[in-house]
Amino acid sequence: MLDVRHLRHLIAVAEEGTLQKASDRLNITQPALTKSIRALETYLNSSLFDRVGRGMQLTDLGAELVESGRRILRSVRDTEQMIENWNKGDSGRITIGLGPAYTVLLSANLIETVISRFASVRLQLETGDTTNLVARLLEDTIDIAVCDIASVPKDQDIVAIDLKPQAIVALVRSGHPLSMHTRPTMASLENFPVGHSPAPDQFADFSANIAASGKLCLSENYDALAQVAKTSDLVVLLPRNLAEAYVEPGLFDLIDIEGIPQQSAPKILYRQGSKLLPPLGHKLVEHIQSNFAPSTTSAA
Repeated sequence: MLDVRHLRHLIAVAEEGTLQKASDRLNITQPALTKSIRALETYLNSSLFDRVGRGMQLTDLGAELVESGRRILRSVRDTEQMIENWNKGDSGRITIGLGPAYTVLLSANLIETVISRFASVRLQLETGDTTNLVARLLEDTIDIAVCDIASVPKDQDIVAIDLKPQAIVALVRSGHPLSMHTRPTMASLENFPVGHSPAPDQFADFSANIAASGKLCLSENYDALAQVAKTSDLVVLLPRNLAEAYVEPGLFDLIDIEGIPQQSAPKILYRQGSKLLPPLGHKLVEHIQSNFAPSTTSAA
């Protein structure tokens, strides 16, 4: 049977010109190399070398096989490198689902990280609300989810890594009437349109109270909400770390609102059961943790 060892031996003899030099290069004995070449010739039922004095000259078939062997060995090396990179977490395919806040906070960071630090990666970023992302995680259509979720579904093989909770604050245009309030409260919002992302379960009552008191705009696109808030009285409610990403002097103000009962509960989620997270996934989880001050890990 033809294998890569035979090809390596053949190419070494062809390049070195003698069995002695080739055996030195391969770090094997000359009799072992001679046996390998003869076994290959027997398998092919044809000579690969003509013996010329003390040297070895390729036959026509030998020359063709050397060229073909070089291509095969390059492919083998590339495959071995691919496997090594995959096992080290430097290559592979990964799909990450991001909640609305983390679409803004993480997308560019993850793209920059992948193109600068990894050998060969296919990264796919998708956006959704918490309910959608958890469902997709359980369907194995995404590998990792980063979203706000207070309680991870029970009896599911989900690993949940807590990130630092964030207070919910208001983002308004500079000069907004709400900025004039000494201690703005939930009641202060009744006179203004309010925008935020579709609320996770822990914010359901909070969201319902806002909707009952006036205009409420729900959007997974925080960029769109911020864009409207620049030129209107829209009050955007969002996690503090996201608000800080938008704040610019003379453009936006960040306001603490008394009476908002909950904080965001951001988590990294992935499965540990039927679909194991590949090494690349674990590296990216660690990267996300390092950027967002993780606290504890738990398995649902």
